[in-house]
Amino acid sequence: MKDTDKLVTLIRLRDVLYFGVRPTLRQCGFPPEIIGELTKAGLIQLGDKRFGDDPDRYVIEEILPAGLAFIAQQHAIRDRHNQ
Repeated sequence: MKDTDKLVTLIRLRDVLYFGVRPTLRQCGFPPEIIGELTKAGLIQLGDKRFGDDPDRYVIEEILPAGLAFIAQQHAIRDRHNQ
């Protein structure tokens, strides 16, 4: 997964979570593989509703500090290139 793809995904998830929505894997609109990569990288945390099939069972709880740091780092890199 490219850094730009991670950045776009994390920003979209951050915006959804900001409004108090805890989307399931199906509701977030991203393929489960992408969410799995972000979870394995320690950028987001999933929650388990303990019922339903996988796309409806797991919810995106939060973006972890590493994910927020990744967003900030990518913005800093882009700002540096734009000067």
